[in-house]
Amino acid sequence: MAPDPLDSLFELENTFYEEGHELGVQDGGRAGRIEGRQFGLEKAFEKYVVMGRLHGRSVVWAGRLSSPSQASSELGAEDSAGVSKDASSQQASHPPESTAPDAIMARIPHSTRLEKHIRTLYALTEPASLSTDNTEDAVSDFDDRLRRAEGKVKIIEKAVGDASLDSNSSSASSGNAGQSSSRGDGGIEDMSVLQARH
Repeated sequence: MAPDPLDSLFELENTFYEEGHELGVQDGGRAGRIEGRQFGLEKAFEKYVVMGRLHGRSVVWAGRLSSPSQASSELGAEDSAGVSKDASSQQASHPPESTAPDAIMARIPHSTRLEKHIRTLYALTEPASLSTDNTEDAVSDFDDRLRRAEGKVKIIEKAVGDASLDSNSSSASSGNAGQSSSRGDGGIEDMSVLQARH
């Protein structure tokens, strides 16, 4: 018996389905690699921006940290000059007109523990030592260093008394939304407007 010429029409839907599926797999694979690369570059850039900010803060804190000899010489100069507390408080309230770094930013009193934390933060965030390889070990090492550096920043901020630069993003990502701390901004989580009932 001769093959029926209409048999190919019965398989037309399956043929188009298989052809479309094959084209979709090829196109999806290409588009997925492009989209994955763009997503990876965005996330890597965000992580390196955070690391750069932390490195900058470590450099500023290291610059603000007074050396032990400088701290003792400043104390000795005040004692030898006989400056009263009233005169020194008047000088502190009216900073000099110079633009020297000491006039702009307050010095941090020397502490060996604080100096160790700042040195560790600097070593963790040093750009030359950060790997840009796209391997499991390199990414894991970078994430570990970033996590440790963020912890050091919190320790140094508490010791120095500086406020966090990005408190909104860090508190939202840490899940601290349930804390009862008051920001005083009148937002939905501001507890300063509530009156205690006794």
